[in-house]
Amino acid sequence: MPLFRKLWNRLTSKLFYKILVVYSLLTVIPLIIIIGLFYIRTTSIMEEKIKTTSSQTLVETADKIDGILKLVEQLALRLGNLYSASRLLNNADDPDIYPLTPADRTDLELALMDELRTELASEMMIDEVYLFTLDGYTYALEGAKPVMSFPAITYIANLQEMDKLGWAFFTDQRRVTSAMKVVNRTTEQTIGYIAIMLKPQALQETYASYTNGAFYITNSNNLILSARDTKLIDSRLELAGKDQEMVVNRRSSYYTGFTYTSFLPKKDLNREITDLAYYAVGITLVAWFIVFILTFLILRHITKPLMKLSGLMRRAEREEFYQIGGITTNDEIAQLCTSFNRLMEKIKYLIQKVYKTELLKREADLKVVKMHLNPHFLYNTLESVSIMAKGPEAAEIPNMVDLLSKILRSSIMPKQDLVPLETELGLATAFLQLHKYRYKDKLNWSIEIEQGLEALKVPKLILQPIVENAIKHGVDQLTERQGRVAIRAYEHQFDLMLEVQDNGPGFSVSRRAASRGLGTGIENVESRLHLLYGGKYGITVKNSEGGEFGAVVQIRLPIILQERGE
Repeated sequence: MPLFRKLWNRLTSKLFYKILVVYSLLTVIPLIIIIGLFYIRTTSIMEEKIKTTSSQTLVETADKIDGILKLVEQLALRLGNLYSASRLLNNADDPDIYPLTPADRTDLELALMDELRTELASEMMIDEVYLFTLDGYTYALEGAKPVMSFPAITYIANLQEMDKLGWAFFTDQRRVTSAMKVVNRTTEQTIGYIAIMLKPQALQETYASYTNGAFYITNSNNLILSARDTKLIDSRLELAGKDQEMVVNRRSSYYTGFTYTSFLPKKDLNREITDLAYYAVGITLVAWFIVFILTFLILRHITKPLMKLSGLMRRAEREEFYQIGGITTNDEIAQLCTSFNRLMEKIKYLIQKVYKTELLKREADLKVVKMHLNPHFLYNTLESVSIMAKGPEAAEIPNMVDLLSKILRSSIMPKQDLVPLETELGLATAFLQLHKYRYKDKLNWSIEIEQGLEALKVPKLILQPIVENAIKHGVDQLTERQGRVAIRAYEHQFDLMLEVQDNGPGFSVSRRAASRGLGTGIENVESRLHLLYGGKYGITVKNSEGGEFGAVVQIRLPIILQERGE
């Protein structure tokens, strides 16, 4: 115990040993966890993929076997339609209607045997072909094995429709058996039967990709009809308990009624994964040992706090100011870290101070612009009221005062520098209505706004100076046509565009210069936009295009959505 404590004190007395121990633990423990999780997850994924692949392989093999067996049906149909076969069977069924001389019978039998030899030579899957009369007389090649049960053959054939080959649920001398009834095409009466036996070895080649004992063809009662081990044919396939140690896939054939069964030992699933896991562990341990030695040499001169300090200094160059935490010692590195923290505090304090100063200056500039805007608007509106008071329209002055009070009330309302676009358009409409009392039918206007933009926030009273400019320099200058002001709001390149267009004489060079003079409404609006959103946003003045009269003042604003609860 004293020896262990002495060793522990030595390891924790120097920063180098602390980092080395911590690094070793932080490397080994996650490594073990990662390898364990990798093995478990990979095993699960691989098992699932292998199961899916084995199931798909079984489907492909079953389809392949069914395709071959369908070709056997075509062979049976072709043999049943042979002239020699039909003459012999018809004669056996009704010799009075279909008589044959001994010589004719001999010739037909020889022709039939030649046909059978030709077909068997070309069909590698076929072991024997048998042609039966209704009373059981058999036509087959010399040396053919005798059929074990003629009644079973007829039973299988009679279960099928005409020209359909039936596949037996039993074997004949370990051969997969099929049978078809031969029918007189005129009377549609059965005149005989054809039985085709498959070679066990040839059928085995259709599933040669499976290992021994991994694939079986059975009937619906699990009687084995074909297997790599021919000794298992005619025995029963036992499935009880196989699911515990095997991956069992089964598929029933709609064509033959056979069941195709494949087995895959579960131990084979994890064998490759286990080998891979051992290999990965060995490589990882070797790599970790090499890294440990290299780290041991490097950490003699470099410590973790210095590396962290270097990283934080690089982040400070990108204006990301973070401090080093967890300083519990009083060595030289700790003193350096403390000095660095004090420096970061000082830098953040100075940045905050400069930022607040600039923010206050910006707010002051905005207040100056607003103070300049409101008297300008009030002067122009009262001038219009004064003109009307001297004429016959004086009775309309109360309504005008109501509209004026609405506009002024909105302009002096506190804490509402940004208002919904719908509200701003309402104020512009009120301003146009004020001038409608003066200009009567000479002034008309329209407002077009894209759907969904009504709730966007815009600076208050930015349209009024532009509309005032359109009336004063556009509509007021007309003598021969009706004045018109069009206000439009739409989205363009992810920004909000507001346009005020009149049909006046348009902007001349002198008028463009005047619009940039200090104290005008357009200049005030543009100053507010620059202060609020930067140089990208502001006002563009141009004459109408496409042969139209008048000028267009275009305002570009950022899209600001109305927050909930406002």
